[in-house]
Amino acid sequence: MLIFTGADGNYALQAQVLMHSLVKTQHQKVRLMVFGNNWKARDVSKMYSLQNDLVSVEFITVDPSNFAQIRLMNDFPLATAYNIIAPLHSFENESRILYLDADTLVTKDLSDLWNSELSSSVGAVIDAHIVWMASPSMWRPWREEQIEPLTPYLNTGMMLIDLNAWRSQEISERTLFFLNKYDLPCADQDALNLVLRGNFDQIHPRFNSMPYHHFTHLRYLDTVESDYLIGEAITNPAIIHYHRSFFNKPWNYGCSHPGSEIWRQFASEVRPHWRKKLHLMGLARSFAANQANMTALDSRTYVYPPQIVKERCADQQ
Repeated sequence: MLIFTGADGNYALQAQVLMHSLVKTQHQKVRLMVFGNNWKARDVSKMYSLQNDLVSVEFITVDPSNFAQIRLMNDFPLATAYNIIAPLHSFENESRILYLDADTLVTKDLSDLWNSELSSSVGAVIDAHIVWMASPSMWRPWREEQIEPLTPYLNTGMMLIDLNAWRSQEISERTLFFLNKYDLPCADQDALNLVLRGNFDQIHPRFNSMPYHHFTHLRYLDTVESDYLIGEAITNPAIIHYHRSFFNKPWNYGCSHPGSEIWRQFASEVRPHWRKKLHLMGLARSFAANQANMTALDSRTYVYPPQIVKERCADQQ
């Protein structure tokens, strides 16, 4: 299994947690490829020290001067677009790859996901909040590009990619074109959805369990997904995605994500003296959302216990 993620040195701890979760859970050989710059030697050494008999790690640096034309809004770093850039410059001898955001944590073996059949270039999970191209939460140029408003919209936190189809359809090049053409609120994710126009394989949401699976008032996914599958994403996640939301992030003070303690436990295992950060904007956003009664939770939401991570050693006993 070939997995890649994008993480510059400032996201080293998050990448280490992702690596650690793969080491704990995977039953087949995994190569984790990290695209990113400015890693400290001690953080690289830590990643190598986490390797085991099945999971190995490689690093690939990115020359930002090659992508100076890319425009990203909302202070998104270039690393946000590594998932689009990487297939242009790597994996020449591969036919399939799995992309995971660095702010994910894997709780179970991913063999079933890896072996999923694809009829398109990408398999992914419908975004729990945005859902369609014409989602009212933010402006997107679906009218300008003559896209049907109810076209399904994927989340890029997890993507299973058929590289042959991706290359033949020039997905990277066309996505970068839209990044340059528009100032998009969700950057690479919006641009890729403009290219795909809903043509992607919809993967079970438990493989990209997002914060908005838990928020009932903000979860537009109910309009297109079964309540049973949404419940699976909440109660039996295989990949927990800690993207920006009213939960805040587990490495910040004030995080209320149900998986925050698992992430912090893993962080303490790989870096015992790490410290939470104060992110004032995240705290303010969470406080305002709570005051506006926007953060009502699904009744199935619960604080994930450590046992939710199904470790490889436990499976073999």
